[in-house]
Amino acid sequence: MQSIVMPKVLVAHPGTQYSHQLVKQLYRLNLLYCFHTGIAIADKSFFYQCLLLFPKKVKRKISNRIIEGVPAKFIKNYWLMELKALYKLSKGSNEEQVLAERNSNFQQAISDNDIMYCDVVIGFDTSSKELISRCKKYNKQFILDVSIAHSGYKDKVYNAILKQYPHWAFALNIKPDWQIKDEDEEINKADKVVVASSFTKSTLVWAGHDVSKIIINPYGVSSTEFKPIESKAIDKLKFVFVGLVDARKGIPLLLKVWKQLTVSNAELYLIGPISKETIAISQKEVPNVYIKGKIPFSELKKTLNEYDVMVFPSFFEGFGLVILEAMAAGLPVITTDATAGPDIIDNTEGWVIESGNEKQLSDAIKFCCENPDIVKEKSQTSRNKALQFTWDAYGERWKNIINNQL
Repeated sequence: MQSIVMPKVLVAHPGTQYSHQLVKQLYRLNLLYCFHTGIAIADKSFFYQCLLLFPKKVKRKISNRIIEGVPAKFIKNYWLMELKALYKLSKGSNEEQVLAERNSNFQQAISDNDIMYCDVVIGFDTSSKELISRCKKYNKQFILDVSIAHSGYKDKVYNAILKQYPHWAFALNIKPDWQIKDEDEEINKADKVVVASSFTKSTLVWAGHDVSKIIINPYGVSSTEFKPIESKAIDKLKFVFVGLVDARKGIPLLLKVWKQLTVSNAELYLIGPISKETIAISQKEVPNVYIKGKIPFSELKKTLNEYDVMVFPSFFEGFGLVILEAMAAGLPVITTDATAGPDIIDNTEGWVIESGNEKQLSDAIKFCCENPDIVKEKSQTSRNKALQFTWDAYGERWKNIINNQL
């Protein structure tokens, strides 16, 4: 009987995001050749064992760089490159310029031998332009993972936000034309393009890209890492937002609606990186809002189930993984049609509103406040729906994508 030869896949991502989940799945399916990245620490490595001796504060900061279940020999780190970029960012250097420089250097650092030896290369948006050209040189298939909707469409969205909330201009950075051009070039040159939501796909089609090469593969969630609290009592309804606390994520809309509602039996918690300007606006203008700031993912997994409703009114996403994480933790979700909401939520798990629609957001929040028993009912249906989106299912779909590409 002839043995099946599995394709060898090289994954290249200088940062973190969900690339660790992709790599774990490819390793599980015996498809991973190597993972090139800035910093990823294998959980069984000697270095990880050394980290356990460090103070809790240090371990907390580096927790999102730990990759579980993948041996260190499959991981190729570029420590100095990543640390240099992080240092520049900490000193206030321009983020777009720092990341563009890092991404270019990262692509050049990947060896020709690794490209020649593998069968397929998976790269990520904004860090693949040069890598695709190198793959073409060696006749290697390249699949581009596009993590967020099209930047040209984002500029359109940003202009609309500016008209509606002009005092939030500080939080909106329009991408320069050269960056949008580079991203378009990546999409055009890639053999296949994988996106996580129908919204992202629609924006790529809006930008004129070939719909036939775009594949939707929704993300997954761990049902063991995110779990609901059994028989949770609801006193004051706790709404929570998780993500970058800025204008793109719908924070101006959320704060305006929350202020107008003046609900007495509910609280709003904001979890995620937040600027001083946003803190000032939140504390000055809106009652019953509690700023938690950025917390490690390891902590979020343990505490997300303490809240009752996730509210994620984003204007522009690639997916919005926190939606699935909240659902797995037993939270019904209020989100918008500019996220993965339309792909994974119907009326039994939460509410999908029109992006930017103040009345619809207000009605959804008000309904939750007036019907806490229904919120509790939706908790289980939300959890059940999330269980349909596992990381293993995500990996199996990737396996099909890779095999169909060869």
